[in-house]
Amino acid sequence: MADDTETSTTQSEIDARVEEANDLIGTEGVWSGRILYTGVELGLFKILDDDPTSASELATQLDLDSGNTYRLLRAMTHFGVLDEDENRRFSLTPVGELFQADHPHSVQGNLLFNRSPEWSKTMLHMSDIVNEGGPTGFVREFGCDFFEYLEKNPEFGDRYNALMEFASRNHPDQILDALDTHDFSQFSHVCDVGGGRGRLLSHILKANPRLQGTVLELPDVVAEEDRFWAPQLNVTERCTYVGGDMFEGVPEADVYFLKWILHNFDDEECQQILSTIHESAPSDGRLFIIETVVPDPGTPHYAKRLDITMMVQTGGRERTKDEYVELLEQTGWKFVETWVPEEGPLSVLEAERA
Repeated sequence: MADDTETSTTQSEIDARVEEANDLIGTEGVWSGRILYTGVELGLFKILDDDPTSASELATQLDLDSGNTYRLLRAMTHFGVLDEDENRRFSLTPVGELFQADHPHSVQGNLLFNRSPEWSKTMLHMSDIVNEGGPTGFVREFGCDFFEYLEKNPEFGDRYNALMEFASRNHPDQILDALDTHDFSQFSHVCDVGGGRGRLLSHILKANPRLQGTVLELPDVVAEEDRFWAPQLNVTERCTYVGGDMFEGVPEADVYFLKWILHNFDDEECQQILSTIHESAPSDGRLFIIETVVPDPGTPHYAKRLDITMMVQTGGRERTKDEYVELLEQTGWKFVETWVPEEGPLSVLEAERA
């Protein structure tokens, strides 16, 4: 059968398939990530700018080996983040500027988390996890689960928070787009459970001037007042930050948001979170679950790739709409409707207290 197929396939078709398969292997991506991670970790992107600088000057400032510094910088020109002039001096390109921490559109948080040693080591356990089931890569590698590791390693926790800021940068616009026709005038108080520094809630409050809001987050996040979003969008008077644990209790509100929370956990933990919210919600309370919902079989979707990350790192999972509906029904909620933005992989599942 294989020989017959090969005979009927043109050489150009074979070459195209081989090229596509090689792209999936991602050799260039693996090396670009590792090379750029090294450049950021060593501090090169703190010094580099649009003023050409030699490798020896950079190496002297950072106490690096001059020869190998030049080779690293030259490799970065291959990936388009640096330019090298005729005097072998280097400067940042517009793309390279995005790897600086203070750039308004910085991608450094994405790089430092997804190319970190922790990420790389835990992902190497994928075969064992598929073969044996749990535990996760973090338990196998470090002896504790993902969130325990974040608590024990604040620097890695900061990288995770920076990743979430980066990954969530377009979420408020996408969610507000999805809910554009929803009538929020019926609500007075919204609570974003696990809402981080309040990016989503602050945008919701800005778009709905009558609403009051509460962000529920872990105490160490709530302690970082200088990083709150509410002051940036001038909604501080209507936005309260509360430290707590969503497994134990949530503030009273008439509508709740859960963005990218449930996919971190197994079904039992999700049921506990949803039940806790149900206990605090009024009889007409509403809930909006925002996740990358897995589509029908055969449909390519980001959720199917993200699901493997959850499997390996947190023990959570991406779910289908039916799986979310089942979780809701098991915890006293009734599914109402799915809202989908024009762009982006997110879906918003609305539920009401049954």
